[in-house]
Amino acid sequence: MTDPGTSFRNTLPHHVGVVVRDINKAIAHLEALGFGPFMFDDDHKTFTIDFKGELHGEPAEWKTTISNGQMGDVQLELLEPTEGPQALKETLDAQGEGLHHIGWLSSDVKGEIEKATAKGAKVWTSSFPEGQPGFCYFEGTGLGNIAIELREP
Repeated sequence: MTDPGTSFRNTLPHHVGVVVRDINKAIAHLEALGFGPFMFDDDHKTFTIDFKGELHGEPAEWKTTISNGQMGDVQLELLEPTEGPQALKETLDAQGEGLHHIGWLSSDVKGEIEKATAKGAKVWTSSFPEGQPGFCYFEGTGLGNIAIELREP
C-alpha cells in the first residue's frame, strides 16, 4: 500500500478530465483560447483506446477518444465516449459536456481502492489490463458529480 506521506493526496492533480461530444471542436475552441497544444504524437491530435474493465461492478467494454494538452503543471484531458457503456457516456447523457473528473497518479491504485472502499467510497468504473497501466474512477461527488480518478503511471 502507498505510504501516507507519499500519497497522491499530497501532490498536485495530474490532469483534469472533461467529457465532450465532439473532441475536434473542443480542441479547436481550447487551442483558440491558448490552451494546449493538444497532441497524441507528432501526427495525431487524438487517439482512441479500447477498454475492458468494469462499470458498476459488472464486466464492460468501451472505446474512448482522448487528447491531452498542458494547462500549466496539469494536463487538460478531453474525452469523447466513442462506443459502449462507460462512465463518461453516463455523465454526458445526464449532465452534458463539462468537468468529469480530477485525476492523480498512484503507484498503488489497487491499494488505494481497498483503503477508500473500506471507508465507504464506491468504484464507478475501473480497468486493469495485464501489462498496462490501470485506472479507476470513484463515484462522483455531491458537488457537481465530479469523479476522482486514480491512474497508474
